Amino acid sequence: MPLPHIYWFAYYNFDEPSVRYRAKYPLKDMADKGLITYDLVIPGYSPPIVYKFLKTYFAIIFSRKQQSVIVFEKIHTTRFYASALKLLLRLQPNNTLYDIDDADYLKFPPRNIYYFMKNCAGCTAGSHELVKSVQKMNARVTLLTSPVIEHKFAKVRRNKLFTVGWVGYYNAHRESLRQLFFPALLQLNFPVKLILLGVTKAEHHIEISRYFSANSNITIEVPEAIDWQDENALYESIVQFDVGVAPLLPTEINKAKSAFKIKQYLSCGVPVLGSATGENNVFLHHGINGYACHNPEDYAQYLETIASMPDAEYTTMSANAVSGKTSFSVRTYTETFLSALNF
Repeated sequence: MPLPHIYWFAYYNFDEPSVRYRAKYPLKDMADKGLITYDLVIPGYSPPIVYKFLKTYFAIIFSRKQQSVIVFEKIHTTRFYASALKLLLRLQPNNTLYDIDDADYLKFPPRNIYYFMKNCAGCTAGSHELVKSVQKMNARVTLLTSPVIEHKFAKVRRNKLFTVGWVGYYNAHRESLRQLFFPALLQLNFPVKLILLGVTKAEHHIEISRYFSANSNITIEVPEAIDWQDENALYESIVQFDVGVAPLLPTEINKAKSAFKIKQYLSCGVPVLGSATGENNVFLHHGINGYACHNPEDYAQYLETIASMPDAEYTTMSANAVSGKTSFSVRTYTETFLSALNF
């Protein structure tokens, strides 16, 4: 009997974390274990990418494999790629999935997003809030939380210089950091290092430097030219944090996020300070693997708490952080994904 075959159409290339963590890594993992075969297609204009798209597209139309599922991941544009995939969905509507892990319908014209949600046989969504939104369009929706890949990096002890870290795309999270977290750092009266992974614009480097220029107790480290696809290097950086922060303003977009930053920190055994917003509440357990925060005063208070707690207490919190990573592992993701294929 043939293995299930997945035709996965991503919305962007491998620079996007969602494409790597929800498609590239899980599909390879399932194929390596002999659970599926697959074609992973990304949009683009280079000849090899266009060839792969056309080859896969027409193979589905004229000789679609038995026991196959077509996945449309976060398709939201109105250009050729999206239009061609809408036609494909009309021609091949059976055993189709729309996968979404962000509230793109609040950021882009939602017409195509809603089209795929409504007309696919089922949907997978990366957070509880997204599940509720998708259910308005399609009753067959499965919660599929974004996974963190297996890696070897684990927190051992705090640094001599207490180190706070953040990872992400700064431009998208700038207001959350500036309103909720940066003011908290200004309240600290002990030495602290702040590492920001994901500041890409020169004006933001300058802005951050000026913001903390009057606080000599705060050392700022903003690495440049990060290779986001070098996963080992990324987690090697995260494990240097003594605490990872995930501030989120309570916007509708933020409520629908999949708490991916928190998962990355926890997978390294790094305790978390995060806003009590959306999916953060699923993975952040107050006083166990970190602390939930509601305002800058909370962030300041719990930074002091973690910095001053006895080593044994910090070690326990670090162990608690890493102990829950099976809930967002690639294995858990693939098991849930495969179960969602049974229409």
